[in-house]
Amino acid sequence: MDTSDTLRRLSKGRLSKVGALTVSVLVFAACAAPGDSTTTDSSGAPAANVPTTTVAPIVSPALLDAGTYPTAPRPPLGNAADPRTGAITDAQHLADFVVGPWEADEALVTPYLATYYLLDSSGSLMQFAPENVAQQAERHGIVNGFASARQATDKTVMMNAVFRFPDPAAATAAAADMNSGASAQAIRGATPTPAVIPGHPEAAASTYPFTPHESDREWTVIRSFAPHGPYVFMQLVQSVDGFDPAAALVGKAIDVQGPRIDEFRPAPADALADVPLDPTGLLAKTLPLAGSAAPTKNAVYTRRGAVHFQSNPIASKTLFTDTGVTAVAMALTNVYEAKSPGLASMVVGSFSKEVTAQGAAPAEPVPALPDSHCSERGKAFYCVAAAGRYAVEVNAESLPQAHQQMAAQYILLTAG
Repeated sequence: MDTSDTLRRLSKGRLSKVGALTVSVLVFAACAAPGDSTTTDSSGAPAANVPTTTVAPIVSPALLDAGTYPTAPRPPLGNAADPRTGAITDAQHLADFVVGPWEADEALVTPYLATYYLLDSSGSLMQFAPENVAQQAERHGIVNGFASARQATDKTVMMNAVFRFPDPAAATAAAADMNSGASAQAIRGATPTPAVIPGHPEAAASTYPFTPHESDREWTVIRSFAPHGPYVFMQLVQSVDGFDPAAALVGKAIDVQGPRIDEFRPAPADALADVPLDPTGLLAKTLPLAGSAAPTKNAVYTRRGAVHFQSNPIASKTLFTDTGVTAVAMALTNVYEAKSPGLASMVVGSFSKEVTAQGAAPAEPVPALPDSHCSERGKAFYCVAAAGRYAVEVNAESLPQAHQQMAAQYILLTAG
């Protein structure tokens, strides 16, 4: 389940966008498919070869109340039309090829701060890096980037980021200069010192000690910048276990990230306006989030990219693999395209269990959608339902809004 939504584990009274950004700046600156035979066990983890329940027939649109929300797919969305929008869309695609911290250490699954960051300008870097690092990225022509952060609570924190530059020469120069910029800033009186990442002489890195507020336990912090073709890999690791384990974690992330990013086919930097906005066609059938300042929204991700936004990325990867999820659209609603209607129902069941386990109270299901599940916690409402081979999530401020959004999304995916 997506960590950005109000009933998700990360989002119990989630910070506002501005608040989350402020905390992120302060903390990081300071520290620097099978067939329909898959179901879930009582813990919410997928279990194979258990028959599913019967798939409900498609409900007639005439029985559903969609309010004023659109119920017809939009025309083909075409291309970005401007470089800024193209850079954002290309960074959304980049997310599919960025290694999550849990791939370097399976203990790193707990959401940390904003958890994910889509970068469409050098200014975006100041969410988690000193200003002089952002200035060096700007000087070398950063195109875009994506970062993913997780933690093992009270033990280890890791962010893995990939920044794209115009060419390999720019990336190589940027890695050196961004490291120099990071090293030049004292952190609570501690001046970063050069660090060596075993097995990666290309990585320019620095380290310093850090003791969090209200703690007497010292953490070791490493920030590393490694060029790889037109990209720079940045790792920011904090560890209570000292330098060597932290450096080994950085090295593992670089090891995994290199082959992964080599699979990516970015849009030409001089043709970002020509990036297709919706090559799968799924976004045109998803309720749009109008006026959103969140660059990760109004996007379609592969299942590998989608796990960056999930409460538990390892469990979600298993669920998505076992249910044949191939694409995830994130906009006003979230739409998960599974292999079949039965497997979409399995996604619904897993998500419903997760929200219930988080302490949400049951709410009335969507009228005329008897297999929908809705929950309430505080002032937020969450609904999940299957629509053919799609699993749909809705988050809203009121239950009627949630019901109407689900009804509209259901019609968009099943009518015609």
